[in-house]
Amino acid sequence: MKVAVSWTGGKDSALAYYKTVKEHDIKMLVNFLWEKPSSSHSFLTTKFHSEVIQKQFLWDKLTPPYDSSYKESILELRDEFGIEAIVTGDITEDSFHGKWIDEVCRGTGVKVIKPLWEQDREEIMGEVLSAGLKVVFVCVKEPWFNENWLGRVIDKQCIRDLKVLHAKNGVDICGEFGEYHTMVVDAPFFQKTLKVCKFGNRKVGHSYIMDPIEFSIKPKLTQGFEE
Repeated sequence: MKVAVSWTGGKDSALAYYKTVKEHDIKMLVNFLWEKPSSSHSFLTTKFHSEVIQKQFLWDKLTPPYDSSYKESILELRDEFGIEAIVTGDITEDSFHGKWIDEVCRGTGVKVIKPLWEQDREEIMGEVLSAGLKVVFVCVKEPWFNENWLGRVIDKQCIRDLKVLHAKNGVDICGEFGEYHTMVVDAPFFQKTLKVCKFGNRKVGHSYIMDPIEFSIKPKLTQGFEE
């Protein structure tokens, strides 16, 4: 089946890609752009992701009313690119998203694939590591986190610390309710190596944000799996 991956540049969309590529034909990645740019998933980051993944990449700007704008984007994927299903890294229903992708795809003939849906959180984090994804924190929010988490790589110790925070203050260890956001800097399906050379930190409200300013792209020394 020809699919498009809804790509934010974070761990969940990357893991969804990794799990989907083994079963479906990933034709492209799509980044849905709201009128107000995301502070945690920057256009610059996704631009460089498009270069290292080397897949067709579509940036689709959304305008109010968003439901109909999303549906128009799905129809564009179907009619212009032959997309039969869209893949997302959604994990569970929340008060903001609900089952938004199911709603906007209804009646379009485009299926929805959610490889992480209702999966155990610890299992997901373990798969991030076993899949060989290198992921860093680019946005963390109070009261769950402090600025020291910015730039931290997700590894076994990090997951242990997230579990401690979950027991202490109820944080979702996958950050599914917006407690934190991440950026993938390497994956088996990256065709080139991506490195953040320069960044700046800032605080907006209750959020600490790491803004990548400069990237470098180099040939990959070892290739991941073949698609």
